[in-house]
Amino acid sequence: MDLGLQGKIAFVTGAASGIGRAIAEMLAAEGAKVYIADLDEGAAASVAASLSGASAAVGLDVGDAKAVQRTIETIVARDGRLDIAVNNAGILRAGMLADSTIEDWDALSRINVGGAFACCKAESAAMSAQRSGKILNVGSVSAFKGGGSVGSALYGASKAAVHALTKGFAREYGPLGVNVNAIAPAVTETPMTASLLDAGRREQIQATIPLHRLAQLREIASLALFLVSDSAAYVNGAIVTIDGGLLTV
Repeated sequence: MDLGLQGKIAFVTGAASGIGRAIAEMLAAEGAKVYIADLDEGAAASVAASLSGASAAVGLDVGDAKAVQRTIETIVARDGRLDIAVNNAGILRAGMLADSTIEDWDALSRINVGGAFACCKAESAAMSAQRSGKILNVGSVSAFKGGGSVGSALYGASKAAVHALTKGFAREYGPLGVNVNAIAPAVTETPMTASLLDAGRREQIQATIPLHRLAQLREIASLALFLVSDSAAYVNGAIVTIDGGLLTV
């Protein structure tokens, strides 16, 4: 299926690795110009250099709202528009609530919640001015479960806030031509999760999933591309789970 992404201007946060990188790579393969945003600008530059077609690296701390605003303004000034934004940047905190600290919550709030809010705010302003655009936030099934297989309840709470922001922005900016949705993946094969899972823990998690395996990056990215394409033009305010059936158990 031709998703019609040729020539689109796309912005992806946390794009130097994992889900963000997979989405950026697939957007570029479809002909979009992709801005690879990441706290690690060197890693972002490496990814940008590896992509087919036009791309550029952006060093960005999504927890810095002013930096986010400047970045979006620079993209629009340079390219004249912003068609697609994928807000993927986030951090994980694992463990029991009894072992969690207020510093853990502050960090999750700043990046996962504050970052999503700052990005959506700047992106929706730019897109509403042009009366078109697609925003996709990366949430998590842990938002429905109060934590999950890897992330703590604090992490789940931060992703629940991302889901709520998604619905709020969709309601307010849908009339202005902007679609805002989120995906909620279960545990996915990424460098971050690989470092947390030994063989025994992996088997335990896979046993709770009806498909009996973890999600693959390409599967997450394929869903993301559909949701930021015009094929999903009537999808707005949706939280789309991609969990191998985990929430049905």
